[in-house]
Amino acid sequence: MDTIDTGRRATLTMLGSTALLGVVPLTLGGCESLLAQIANRPRRRDLATLAANDPIIQGYRDAVAQMKALPSTDPRNWNRQAQIHFDFCPHGNWFFLPWHRAYLLYFEQICRTLIGDKNFALPYWNWTCNRTLPAPFLGSASNALFVSGRAGVPPAALGDGSVGPAVMDAILDETNFLLFASDASPGLRPPVGYGPLEGNPHNTVHGFVGGIMSSFQSPRDPVFWMHHNMIERVWWEWNVVRGHANTNDAAWNNFSLAGMFVDGNGTAVSPTVGSLNLAPLLSYQFDTSSITSCGLRGLDIERFDRIALRKLLEEGGTAALRPLRTLAGTGALEVPVGGATSQVLRLSGAAAAAGAASGPDVRLVLRVRGVEQPPSGDSFVRVFVNRPDADANTPITDPHYAGSFAFFADPDAHHGHGQAGSAAFLVDATAAVRRLRGLGRVGSDDEIGITLVAVRQGGGPPRQDRLRVGGLELQLVQSTAPAARQFGEDAQKR
Repeated sequence: MDTIDTGRRATLTMLGSTALLGVVPLTLGGCESLLAQIANRPRRRDLATLAANDPIIQGYRDAVAQMKALPSTDPRNWNRQAQIHFDFCPHGNWFFLPWHRAYLLYFEQICRTLIGDKNFALPYWNWTCNRTLPAPFLGSASNALFVSGRAGVPPAALGDGSVGPAVMDAILDETNFLLFASDASPGLRPPVGYGPLEGNPHNTVHGFVGGIMSSFQSPRDPVFWMHHNMIERVWWEWNVVRGHANTNDAAWNNFSLAGMFVDGNGTAVSPTVGSLNLAPLLSYQFDTSSITSCGLRGLDIERFDRIALRKLLEEGGTAALRPLRTLAGTGALEVPVGGATSQVLRLSGAAAAAGAASGPDVRLVLRVRGVEQPPSGDSFVRVFVNRPDADANTPITDPHYAGSFAFFADPDAHHGHGQAGSAAFLVDATAAVRRLRGLGRVGSDDEIGITLVAVRQGGGPPRQDRLRVGGLELQLVQSTAPAARQFGEDAQKR
């Protein structure tokens, strides 16, 4: 049995005694209780592995129906729960992941209480391996999981460029928390910079489903919780399987989410971001499905959990993006929806920058500033380096491809979220530049070309709509991130 030193147990006592995560209270002598709680916590499963009449799906359908029937005075009421998202949800900053983790955690507790099943756990929609809207959410109004007005119904399917295995593996391989989880922010709501997980698959799936899911009332669509549970599954894998640590910045860990959520009984709770690091160990676990190697052998979850117990109870690591130099910038530009716009960035000291970017900790990050999505709200953007002829048909396997980003909400639904006209998206261009240097397509001159391609969801001809961008900025940054834990042989020894 793994042991926890007295200091760690004292920390757990403090966290457990507040009952923030809905777990048994822990005492200085409570190691056995802790391990039992971990071993027996409910398991969140891949929707695709569940039969149509599986008790988990039936339980979720029942919970949603009961929440819709609750009086509006009950904070667990379906629309009241959606209002939490409208009033508080952070996007485009480093609180995006922990805030939605808390949202899922307490919603799950509400479901358990209403249906009387302490072992119920929310499933997740693995949109990397299953690209169409899951069958339990189709049908008619007699199905509590059905919502009218969705755009992304079968046979419509998500594409490789937003949720494919190559895209997801690249996101999971990112070592810096600020690039993985979105940029640091002084407060809950400012959209300072969308990282690749939030800016691409998260936003794209919202837009793909459409209807209510394209607004900040998106939790009124029951598929919202399956989608965000997949985002949570990706974060869990980034920590536990890939061995990457969250930031240990006190401004992140100590940030309070008090006054936003209620537990299964409708009682207000006051979690901090740091306390939520314990949630996947104390309150729920995930199944063994691999989220990127579709159809292949599952993960050895039990092996990883033993290591995760020791790893996630330790402090995270320093995560920073220290600007070394702004190499180039542009003024405002527009991109026609279904078309492309190319800009030549005249760099200051390009040769030195390109040489420095070959180091493991130095990145070339493109910040696409002040993005205003077009009124149609049905497009996403691909970024190419030194490919001025790129268009909607240029594949993401092209060596010039650097990354993508998409938009979350309908452009008319930004009230209270500060997104319109101020959103910034981060695209790490380092890998693309290195590839092109190896192919002899980036020299030591003082120019780099950036092409933005605005692609319509599901394809289609160009529109009259135009994507407005406040400007491009290419930065040389020092990426500080703790080394990933190597589980392999070390795990076998445990």
